[in-house]
Amino acid sequence: MKLRSVASLLAAGIAVSIAVAAWEGYRLSKARDFNRLVDSGIDAAATQDTPQAEFARALSLAARNDYEGAVRAYKDLSRSSDGDLLQSVLYNLGNLHLREALQFGPESIGKSLPLAELAKSSYRELLRLNPQHWDAKYNLERALRLAPERESAIEEGPPLPQNSERAVTTMKAFTLGLP
Repeated sequence: MKLRSVASLLAAGIAVSIAVAAWEGYRLSKARDFNRLVDSGIDAAATQDTPQAEFARALSLAARNDYEGAVRAYKDLSRSSDGDLLQSVLYNLGNLHLREALQFGPESIGKSLPLAELAKSSYRELLRLNPQHWDAKYNLERALRLAPERESAIEEGPPLPQNSERAVTTMKAFTLGLP
């Protein structure tokens, strides 16, 4: 009796394992088909309605130098996705804007400056979500070199009087040494 119940438990375990393996095989086959579509340049999002398919479509548009289409696809995705996908969307959107801004260069500052600002905005939004994203920090630095920001607090504040006290170290009658 005990041997029979162990054998039926073992058979049930094998059946469940076969079902799980079949399901994973099906998913792997779908993923391969999807990757083939992405590699061939066919609009992968048309075959599947998932955020990952939309992301692949945006990547494909960017690879084909369709700036407007890629920006539109990334912006749609940024409204509907979250987590790691949203971080990837913001990073790629920032890269897209920065790449376009660098393409215009300093001679067309009127075109490159707004794109650099958009890139900085995307990188900042990403860094708010994930402050440890080093690639976004690096690219934000590059965007800031292209379009530096003014120190508005220093420039817009009232002018400091000559020989004014700016810090504890310059204050009269205050020493930082021993009491």
